[in-house]
Amino acid sequence: MDKKILIITPYFAPQCHAAVFRAYKLAKYLPQFGWKPYVLTVDKNYLYPEDPELLGDLPKEVEVHTARYVEPTLRGLRMALGGRDRSFKEISKRADFSASSPDKNQSGGILARLYNYLLQKWILVPDAYWTWERSAIHAAKALIRENGIGLVFTSADPYTSHAIGFTLKKAGCTWVADLRDPHTHCHYMHSKFKRVFWRQREAEYNAVLNADAVTVASSAIGLILTDMYGVARHDKIHFIPTGLDFALVGNVHDADTHPDLNVPYLIFTGEYLSDYGDIFLRCFADAMKEADAATKYKLVFAGRKEVNEPILRPYIKALNLEKYIVLMDQLSQRELYALIQRSAATIVCSGPHARWWCLPAKMVDYIALKKPVLALVPDPSEARTRLHETGLGIFLDGSDNARARTLALFIDNKLPPVVPNEEACGRYTAPRQTEEFVKIFERL
Repeated sequence: MDKKILIITPYFAPQCHAAVFRAYKLAKYLPQFGWKPYVLTVDKNYLYPEDPELLGDLPKEVEVHTARYVEPTLRGLRMALGGRDRSFKEISKRADFSASSPDKNQSGGILARLYNYLLQKWILVPDAYWTWERSAIHAAKALIRENGIGLVFTSADPYTSHAIGFTLKKAGCTWVADLRDPHTHCHYMHSKFKRVFWRQREAEYNAVLNADAVTVASSAIGLILTDMYGVARHDKIHFIPTGLDFALVGNVHDADTHPDLNVPYLIFTGEYLSDYGDIFLRCFADAMKEADAATKYKLVFAGRKEVNEPILRPYIKALNLEKYIVLMDQLSQRELYALIQRSAATIVCSGPHARWWCLPAKMVDYIALKKPVLALVPDPSEARTRLHETGLGIFLDGSDNARARTLALFIDNKLPPVVPNEEACGRYTAPRQTEEFVKIFERL
């Protein structure tokens, strides 16, 4: 293979969180299009769960390389000096999540608050991966030189990915910058400290204006970046949705291993964020009172339990929903897809006023599997546009009563059936995702 590309991201297999899979699927399917991928990632994963099978599923043409990374925290320093392994993977074995994130210290006493302040304002600048930048650039240049690689693909966040790509661009490489989110546009994705924020904004600015092409995970992100940075070339920014990997879609009966799910259920996958609030749960509680079939349905949350449970439990208790709710920890992709396939419908519930620009990764899975999507999303929004386009949306709009009534009608099977747009749904697969990236790579 003489078409070679270097994919640079700190989020890669065996890590198995949402930020991994866009670059992972690209690397996995590129060999089918005649490309040889080299991947450069971190040598140490501090924050995320892992699935070793992911590396085994990659074709032999994919070469995964690592560069040294020490998390710039007390935990990272202690581990680098030979202390106990306090990475998420290890502490989760002991069900001890107290050190799974450097931010966990913010809830402690004055010393913990001071530590967190120092981290956020002076140390994690522009993010926690700045200590990886130098070693990654050194390793990238060696791979480029030894293998004759001319094309570099960086995936962001973190902002440090932009800095690495910009340095390699100045060294003569062709650079494709992939932005999964509009980071400096959203208050919860950038630093609240001005000195850090401007470092982050500078990194994003350099990527958008200096990369040879910019790819984004939703069309709205492209519009935001165009407005923010005045992108003059309309052919520079490309919307490419992340695609589902059907090689990981197993037998639908794999979900039968869950005894709690012997009735119809609705499913939410991934992390339930605190800014979602209780609006969908209130809608569900009211719908269960109104629907004739209420006793037959359950509501499943499948995602990192240490994240979801503390947020959801108070809502569940306040709304007396305990008998209807099933909380599951993070599952393998195969098991998760089986659960989605067996569900009566899937859920996207960012709320009517937030994340209008977002095309959630979990919604991409729902679309590819052609499942109905109960959507509590803004109007207008990227999610609404894509659900209209694919014919899968059941929109929970209007007042609280109107939303509950719509959901109750769905539960009672009194709504018109969802009819998927086969052609539109077909775009949301990993091979199609890779094909669209390849068009850009080959043009460059």
